[in-house]
Amino acid sequence: MSIRITTVESGSIADELGIKPGDELLCMNGEPVHDELDVKFNMPGESIELELYLGGERTVLDVEKEHDQEIGFAVETMKMTACGNDCVFCFVDQNPEGLRKALYFRDGDYRFSHLFGNFNTMTNVGPKSLERIVRQRLMPQYVSVHSTDLEVRKKLMRLRKDDHIMDKLRYLTENDIWLHTQIVLCPGINDGESLKRTIEDIYGLGLSVQTMAIVPVGLTSHRTGLTDLKQIDKEYASNMVHFVHDLQRRFRRERGTNWLYLSDEWFLIAEEPVPDEDWYDGFPQLENGVGMVRDFIEETRREVQTLEKLPLREPRHLTLATATLASGFMRTDIVPLLERIPNLNVHLEVVLNRLYGPDVTVTGLLSGGSFQHHFANLPETDLLLLPPNVLNEEDVFLDDETPLGLQRKLGGRPMAIFHGSWEEVMHYLEHPEEDTFKSRALKLPILPA
Repeated sequence: MSIRITTVESGSIADELGIKPGDELLCMNGEPVHDELDVKFNMPGESIELELYLGGERTVLDVEKEHDQEIGFAVETMKMTACGNDCVFCFVDQNPEGLRKALYFRDGDYRFSHLFGNFNTMTNVGPKSLERIVRQRLMPQYVSVHSTDLEVRKKLMRLRKDDHIMDKLRYLTENDIWLHTQIVLCPGINDGESLKRTIEDIYGLGLSVQTMAIVPVGLTSHRTGLTDLKQIDKEYASNMVHFVHDLQRRFRRERGTNWLYLSDEWFLIAEEPVPDEDWYDGFPQLENGVGMVRDFIEETRREVQTLEKLPLREPRHLTLATATLASGFMRTDIVPLLERIPNLNVHLEVVLNRLYGPDVTVTGLLSGGSFQHHFANLPETDLLLLPPNVLNEEDVFLDDETPLGLQRKLGGRPMAIFHGSWEEVMHYLEHPEEDTFKSRALKLPILPA
């Protein structure tokens, strides 16, 4: 087993030792190295033994350095391990044909869970991986539990045998590994008594399980041949809000936090008020959609308190694009806040999802084609602002459309992806002629007309 060295920093210890890109790292301090996490774990120390293939020859180097000093090389990027399940609700199975390959990959890697907060089921995590998590303190781990009832797990995740989820989580918590957990809730499968049991089982593991979130199943129009699942409706969502609220009162009394949280969709579907900031206890599952709405409202409120004292010199028209689910709070909370800024007129446009179907109502799954179809025949405004979560890490939409490509198809109208700063948006509306501002397109990105 070896991993390839990809880069060597000029003037570094590695450079002085004659290590070159393409050389292979076998062991550090006598321990086999499988990936960059092993390198990171073994790097601290004043003395490190490296076993490598240098120029094709097996070599052992003894390195003396400062405790926290890096040796100065990087290794190949880890390849993600696929999920070991075939869940009936898996969103990957609901993608239309023709999308990029990555959208059909099922992520189930505990290493990426630690690094990036990806949820994994732990199904394919064996004893050696569990021991590694503990030894290298790879925490927090983000775990999709779904249900602790074996029969429900078999039905929901299509397991053929017991994957011993509670034994794995118990081992991690007994070794003080912090966990954040979630349940993807499918009506009629893992709700009712199964849900109650799962919550109590995971809560009973103790303080190392820091949070649990309940997320509603997401269903697209591309489910031909898949298990028949029920959509969450207003009544169901409202009942869930009240069920969780009752449990939270107990958990807050016992632990000082709510511990159990609902993702934002529940409140929006139920048409109930989104909780205050205090309800989220510091937003520990913000990236999982727990509290994003409240966080956005409060951040906007704080910015507007300053911006309303700085009126625009002349009237400007701002168009906000959103999806169906978010349109309610955008209309009642965000638009009125922004219109407190003198000379700013705000218009909200609700965009339907043409890639996944009208039942998919969250902003993060709107494609470039959805925006193109909606705005193709609408008049131009001073700025069209798209939601912040519609692009991936490579800055493309789900259908591989780019912001600049979309802008060209919409006739070159002023357009931007909102990146969290209303001050930046107001600056553009006040000074659209500034070339230096327009040149920052990829960072904002304000897209030059």
